[in-house]
Amino acid sequence: MREGRLGVLLAVLLCGGAALATEEAVLATEEAVLATEEAVLVPEEEIPVPEEAVLATDEAVPVPAAYREGPSGEPGYQEVAGGTETLVSGALRVSVDESVPRPPRGYTPVPVTLHNKGATPRVVRLGFETSGAGRGEVASREVEVGPRQRLVTWLHIPATVRYGRVRLKGVDSEPPSVGVYLRELEDAALVLGVERNFESGTRLQRVKEPLLWVRFVEPGEAPRELAAYVGYRAVVVAGEVAEVPADVWAALEAYAVTGGRLTLLHPPRDVGERLPLLEGTESGEHPYGFGEVRLCASAEACGVGLLGDVRKEEVPVKPGAPAQDWERGRSPLRDGLKMLLPGVRPPVGRFLLLILLFVVAVGPGGLALARRKGPVAVLVAVPVVALVTCLAIIAWAVLVEGFATHAARYSVTWLDRERARGVTVGVGGYYANLSPEGMRVPGLSVLLAPAEADSRQYAPVLDWTRGLEVKEGFLPARAYREWGEVAVEPTRARLGVRREGGGLRVSNALGARLEEGYVRVGGALWEVPAL
Repeated sequence: MREGRLGVLLAVLLCGGAALATEEAVLATEEAVLATEEAVLVPEEEIPVPEEAVLATDEAVPVPAAYREGPSGEPGYQEVAGGTETLVSGALRVSVDESVPRPPRGYTPVPVTLHNKGATPRVVRLGFETSGAGRGEVASREVEVGPRQRLVTWLHIPATVRYGRVRLKGVDSEPPSVGVYLRELEDAALVLGVERNFESGTRLQRVKEPLLWVRFVEPGEAPRELAAYVGYRAVVVAGEVAEVPADVWAALEAYAVTGGRLTLLHPPRDVGERLPLLEGTESGEHPYGFGEVRLCASAEACGVGLLGDVRKEEVPVKPGAPAQDWERGRSPLRDGLKMLLPGVRPPVGRFLLLILLFVVAVGPGGLALARRKGPVAVLVAVPVVALVTCLAIIAWAVLVEGFATHAARYSVTWLDRERARGVTVGVGGYYANLSPEGMRVPGLSVLLAPAEADSRQYAPVLDWTRGLEVKEGFLPARAYREWGEVAVEPTRARLGVRREGGGLRVSNALGARLEEGYVRVGGALWEVPAL
């Protein structure tokens, strides 16, 4: 928190049995807020405020030795370019990229170009199928193409999927599908703009052995969903920011504020208005919400900074992946991580005990019964014992575990009152006796699977027609799963702070009880009681 600016940091923990447990840290900057309950604080201790970090200047920055590559000793990049295959169905032409870079987490945006040369509109359903996830279709989207219209749409494929095929449905004749290979490239950046603007703004050249893989996208055809960007470690706007459509820019700003690294090679004069959470408009790297924004003035410094951005592995959200086969006996999560929901593992031991009792009853018990009552009694007793065992298992599942979805969600929320929105990053742990039904997620909200998981562990069926809709596969029955969450949503929740005499008056307008909190104003730390 920078000196001279009023900042409020609040940690909220709401918990209760099988109900949803939440932990939020809320940041607000307003001084007068209407609320139903208030508290006057007295400073607890004085805390020195650290000095301002020095931002990068316009001067040229030498390239670190670790970033040098190739015979020339200079760093470079290579474009991720694959072939394009076109499907034809009457007057409809559909082109699909056959090779797409796959980010280390999140979703892989696969572009699909549709061109309707006919005089009537067409409604086409695009589906992405893969056998690696143990099921067929994992993502789909329904698109309407007007007469003689050409448009580009995107299918967002979970990053756990490595290959598949794009199929068309709802056309006159079934054209052959297009195979798509999703290349795993961690050191990749998504660039909105053309190649010449990128090279002039970074001083990076094409080389055979690149340090950076680049995927160029036309700003007018760029994705409008946050899910397309959240998996990449760096996103670059190579041209003029004014050329980026408003809905695309909203997704880019949401990417930066939820933990992404956004680079502007040519920052506009109104960059402070386009990125309202910026604390300065000078060149260099700036914190922005939970992420970072780089404003470029020196091409050399910007190129070196971009090479460093794609190698940063720190992310604000990192859910735990299911344990591998050889470590499941110790913990259900990989690397021995503790579950957010303790004690919600499947009752394997109890069910094995019931099965053992069933085996004893129909084995030695059936033999003893046959000797005393004859074989007819065995024919009657075995089905009865089996029925009793099944009823015992069902009764345990209904009476003890129930049908509710158990959840524990821990998140941090940045409240932006001026724009009436809340920026949230967090992790949720879920367990259910039965797999829950589908769910819909808003356009600027994304569910993130663990980066270490594979498609067999996380294989949701997604529909991107009207935002993100998870049809099935969010939570398997009797399996603990963790999902990361990033979201930018409208909200009027707030925490008000204003000076009153020698203390502060805090107003709770969060819409929930405040259990405990702390407020830092200048160099003083204040403790907030329950509100």
